[in-house]
Amino acid sequence: MSATLRKLVLWDVQLQARENIYLFTVLTTLAFAIFLKLLPSEAPPTIFTLVLFFDPAIVGASFVGSIVLMERSQNTLSALAVSPAPVRDYVLAKIITLTLLAIVGSLFLVAAAFWVPPADMVLRFTLVLVFTGAIGVLGGFLIVAGANSMNHFIARAIPITFVLFLPLLSHFGVVTGFWQWLLFAINPGHAMLRAMLWAAEPTAVSTADIVYAFAYMTLMNVVFYRWTVRVYTSELSRVAD
Repeated sequence: MSATLRKLVLWDVQLQARENIYLFTVLTTLAFAIFLKLLPSEAPPTIFTLVLFFDPAIVGASFVGSIVLMERSQNTLSALAVSPAPVRDYVLAKIITLTLLAIVGSLFLVAAAFWVPPADMVLRFTLVLVFTGAIGVLGGFLIVAGANSMNHFIARAIPITFVLFLPLLSHFGVVTGFWQWLLFAINPGHAMLRAMLWAAEPTAVSTADIVYAFAYMTLMNVVFYRWTVRVYTSELSRVAD
């Protein structure tokens, strides 16, 4: 990790603490944990993984959207535009801090639901959350790009969220077989849900599902990262002018 990236990570940690993002994460995580404890013991893993599926949306996309809008209003992006810090480090710092936040919160939910969770389950969830957390953060960057207010951000996020949640039809067995792949294979939400279900119950998904999920999430992260860096390089160039 470069010195610039370390400074940006520390700055993001301080910013998130000052803006009560950690407090909000604690409150939402406790609310989810209470919901999970109220579920009957025979509840299927699909219910639990649905709860974890919300984490990238809440911790990643929502938080990065509000942070970027706030940094614009405080002229932080203007300062970044004339600084030697590369855009990729600005993006990576938020991926690191917010993905770690999502991992900590989600593993707390894993512990609440499966106390004491087996070590291999914790490792599987940690691996999956690295991918889903990064997708959530990068997705938030792309949604907020060009948005000039929180209302504008929310208006852009709602239809995207609706599309990402369509694979829940497959997750709960409403759409199966050939049709689930035809309808949802290119939807990142499908890959994320398959990976989450594998983490909770490996026997619930096939080897092909696992390969597909991680290959597609890797592709999405690479594409979203390059897209985000390009978009914000262009935005910061306009700010510098």
